[in-house]
Amino acid sequence: MNLFVCLGIYFFHRVLLENFTGDQLHRYEGYRRSALNRTNVKRLVSQVLNQQCSQTMAFVVAGFSKVYVGEIIEKAREVMEEWGHSGAIRPEHLREAHRRYKKERVKSASIGKKLIQR
Repeated sequence: MNLFVCLGIYFFHRVLLENFTGDQLHRYEGYRRSALNRTNVKRLVSQVLNQQCSQTMAFVVAGFSKVYVGEIIEKAREVMEEWGHSGAIRPEHLREAHRRYKKERVKSASIGKKLIQR
């Protein structure tokens, strides 16, 4: 990667962190510290695929899973705000967030199919 690109990313990241509110910074730090157990991910992927899973594949699946969980949590917070709730995220917020996530994915998938068919 180009040195200038790396520096640009670094400064962008730094400016972003400096402009976080206290709550956003706390959530971001929690996200950075969190990790899925790769052994358990490897076992789950092996069971689902019915074949051995490499350590690299487990690493990638754990990364995507972490992003997925982050998106669901973000959507659940949006649901809480819309419904006027406060405090901890409850199961109904997570269910609604997952429903909306699936609905958005179906919409974006159908757009992609239309573009391919043209």
